[in-house]
Amino acid sequence: MIRGEAPGSGGAPWRLIVDEPDDGAWNMAVDEAILEAYGSAAQKPSPTLRLYGWRPAALSLGRSQRAEGAHDARGLAALGIGLVRRPTGGVAVLHEFERTYAVVGALGVPPFSGGVIATYRTIAEALRRGLKRLGVEAVPVEPRHGAERDTSAACFESAGAWELVANGRKLVGSAQARRRGAFLQHGSIPLRSDPSRLATVLGAPINASRFVDLEGAAGGAVDPAALDRACVAGFEDAFGARLLPGTLTEGEALRAAELRCWKYDSIAWTRGGSIGSREARWGPAVSR
Repeated sequence: MIRGEAPGSGGAPWRLIVDEPDDGAWNMAVDEAILEAYGSAAQKPSPTLRLYGWRPAALSLGRSQRAEGAHDARGLAALGIGLVRRPTGGVAVLHEFERTYAVVGALGVPPFSGGVIATYRTIAEALRRGLKRLGVEAVPVEPRHGAERDTSAACFESAGAWELVANGRKLVGSAQARRRGAFLQHGSIPLRSDPSRLATVLGAPINASRFVDLEGAAGGAVDPAALDRACVAGFEDAFGARLLPGTLTEGEALRAAELRCWKYDSIAWTRGGSIGSREARWGPAVSR
């Protein structure tokens, strides 16, 4: 169990959602819908761990990242890769041969009673324990005061505080959003990577020596289902809580459909990071 953190949320089991691969707009809409549900709940539920893939592949931009210079539209079209903007910060991530994890929980109560850094740190420990079950020795990056900020447009070219590295190379990237007493943290665990494809969609050269995929770190291919099982075990071990299979609530599913339609399929949001006038006028209230 993580030192200094209470087990689980009052001992209640977590909800585990394991989804089939879906497109970027739906994946981001689901993550935000769950976040909204936690923020509006009168009684805060225990946390949710969601594991999912992407089909078709997509390049996701960070919440405040400029679209110009962060992707190459012709490169995306040539490879059949979509473009989506996340509700969380950070920079561009190519979601292709990977599993994405998302954790949503209430703030101010165990196991997430600390601040932003504490949340990153505790989730990093759960991921570390999960990856260790696959024979991968991943290490969370300790914050470095005074370190120069990396200006790369690609997430996996630099490792931030409490992201995970293997043999000095970035393995797991994460980003977080906080809203109304709840948080969403999600991140990419690449099963395998193709730096040439990433360079094509970014329209810029990539330094492949700065990141590694799970296949490289483990010394062989890793089955997605095995990665899911390892992640679940890591979270159960780190937080001292059972993870029970579940699904979206009816309200979460409806909200995800709304968010997809009026936000994540919107050119105004994807390109500019804001809701267009038509979406604001015709659609349901969505976060800008």
